[in-house]
Amino acid sequence: MFADLTPFISTSSKRPWKSQDPVAGSLERLGAVLSALLVAALLPSMAFAQSQPVLEEVVITSQKKQESLLDAAIDVSVFSGEDLEKYAVTDMSGVALVTPGLTFQNTGVWAQIYLRGVGTRVSQAGLDTGVAVYVDDRYVGRQSGVMFGMTDVNRIEVLKGPQGVLFGRNSTGGAIRVISNPVSDQLEGDITVGAGDYSYRHARGTINVPITDNFAIRASAQQRKRDGFKENIIEGGYDYDDLDQFLARIRARWDVTENVSIEVGHMFAALQDLSNMGAVSADSGIARGIAFGGITTTDRFKIASSSTGPDLNPEGPKHHMHSSSLRLDASFSAFDVTAYVTDASNNERRWGDYDGNSFNDIDVIMTENQSEETSAGIEISSNGTGPLSWIVGMNYFDQEVNYDFDLRIGAIGGGNVPASTGWGTYWLDTYGVFASVDYELSDAWTISVGGRYTKEEKDIYWRPSSTEYAQNERITLAAALLPNEDGEEWSSFDPKVTLTYSFANGGIAYATYSTGFKSGGYNAPTRRGGEALDPEELDMIEFGYKADLTNSLRLTSSVFFYDYTGLQVTRAAKGTGTVTTENAADSSVKGIDFDLTWAATDNLTVRFGGEFLDAEYEDYETGGRVANTILTGDPTAVGYGLEFFNAEGHPLLRAADMSFFIAGNYEFGPVSMNLNYSWTDEYYFDFVLNPASGSLIQPSHGILNGRLTYAISDDLSVSLWGKNMTDEIYLNDSVMAATNQRINYAHPRTWGADISYRF
Repeated sequence: MFADLTPFISTSSKRPWKSQDPVAGSLERLGAVLSALLVAALLPSMAFAQSQPVLEEVVITSQKKQESLLDAAIDVSVFSGEDLEKYAVTDMSGVALVTPGLTFQNTGVWAQIYLRGVGTRVSQAGLDTGVAVYVDDRYVGRQSGVMFGMTDVNRIEVLKGPQGVLFGRNSTGGAIRVISNPVSDQLEGDITVGAGDYSYRHARGTINVPITDNFAIRASAQQRKRDGFKENIIEGGYDYDDLDQFLARIRARWDVTENVSIEVGHMFAALQDLSNMGAVSADSGIARGIAFGGITTTDRFKIASSSTGPDLNPEGPKHHMHSSSLRLDASFSAFDVTAYVTDASNNERRWGDYDGNSFNDIDVIMTENQSEETSAGIEISSNGTGPLSWIVGMNYFDQEVNYDFDLRIGAIGGGNVPASTGWGTYWLDTYGVFASVDYELSDAWTISVGGRYTKEEKDIYWRPSSTEYAQNERITLAAALLPNEDGEEWSSFDPKVTLTYSFANGGIAYATYSTGFKSGGYNAPTRRGGEALDPEELDMIEFGYKADLTNSLRLTSSVFFYDYTGLQVTRAAKGTGTVTTENAADSSVKGIDFDLTWAATDNLTVRFGGEFLDAEYEDYETGGRVANTILTGDPTAVGYGLEFFNAEGHPLLRAADMSFFIAGNYEFGPVSMNLNYSWTDEYYFDFVLNPASGSLIQPSHGILNGRLTYAISDDLSVSLWGKNMTDEIYLNDSVMAATNQRINYAHPRTWGADISYRF
């Protein structure tokens, strides 16, 4: 079956999509980076041979309590705000570069987050991600809500594996926690301005002002702008790829008494970003639309698009978000109480050229989602020092999404026939109760037992658009296309048991069994009618070891085994439309994860993390073929139709066999320098077999970032930075629609400079 494939794909019976030599070029570059780091390590060690550096303790709250990273029986990667600045991480895509096993793609304002091959590509109403994102413990219900960049961040915690007991819904793959700097009782602040190539400019600032002895306000803001990387070669075509992003947040904390505090906050964000919507055709100039005079290109820095989306949406692409929060923390003699309520609204609108050519063979004229989210919860935890500690809580989340979706396909004239077009409303109500108990059996042994009961209800109403309801009153469909409505309810109890052994000289070893649950959903609005998806469930066993091997060498590591039932997978549709999400029967994931930090000298610190993954579908029939309605003469022709292979025994989509991250930070006097390199093995975007499907492979690639900072004084510094400094060519995304394929190239090499002032 696989012998007829292109040179992009090998004939391996185990992994038909693997390229012949996926790692040679990247490993060669890695060798150069490692050599440089080794030299950097040896030189200062020769000069400061008597130095005995000591690593600082890392404190986390991944288990709803403050504890040392080395005492936490959980697989978590932690990056401080200082780390993020050194590594040139400015948004969630940068977090993926420094976290092995985590991948991040985006098309416009919609994020696609995968952790160990678990996630989702579609962010439309009715479907949920498998990796939960929290901003200051506020659950981000829409994937677009993570696209606004980051400022005033204290740390980021990436929790790997199911996190349902403490963090609730849609965390089968894991959870990402963005934790801001707290409101303090000190007058402090900072401001940074910068510029770079492609007319990049940004400014951000934070100020914390104590108003009284027990009341303080903290405010932060950020503005980022950049011209596009790609030129539209079609006269009058829209200039995709530019960035215009604004984020502002204000928080106030009132210490009512010594043991009671109240914090309120509000965030506003605006984003106009089509940075990855400028696609090119993967059909090498002979896509279906080309047969009727369309123009395409495969050039990395060019697109060919004459989409009518901009004409019908004069306001342009946009995403506005408001979020308000209220939090109460109280401490009593035997327990602590935390209660919170949040309210958020999102308004997202965009369009896209889905075929990568000027003919508008497949054209998304408009996608709009307007959502309202409310969450509330209460947590009560022990604060004593005895052998028993515990936490109990309950939380609630509801969401309403109104959406309008207009995808068109076309023969003669291109992109004028409505397909997968409709509007509707999606409602979600979910609540959960949970408890977790830790008991010290002896000085060495601790057992933890917890569980969560979750109940979720989803209701959906959708129908084909008409002139009465459609945006811009531009669509008229037959009256025979009647509305559809459906609703479903799911519930689950998910336990977690952990046994931990604490070594006398420090460090722990642990074993964990837990389950995960993600509710079913709907392929709406792109699918009219049909059954709801089944829930996604898994069992996990994890073994971990953490310790300071020496005062200057720290290791965290884990071995994990997942057994999935009903894994939800987004793939090219077998029928009309672009993509669909379905249950992939049974799947398994196993692997090894480690993070090693070494204070080589007082001046040099090296961090090295990696993940080895074996993730495969155990029973998943993906076969099928879609006939092209235009090119009917040759069933083997590019663009004629889609053929899928049986995925049984083959790796999960977007699950690289190996990935690693290495960073070296060197400080000498007022100068600090950081070089970091992330490498990811190749992985596959979809299951399609045809002559163009080689571009459905994300090639193995390595990304080198760097930052050089000179401290003019204690308060003032200047920095030079570079991203993708070797100008590695790789893909941000590749999508196979019903009759064609488009790809988006990831960002090229970029440079810039910052100046920062802190007080």
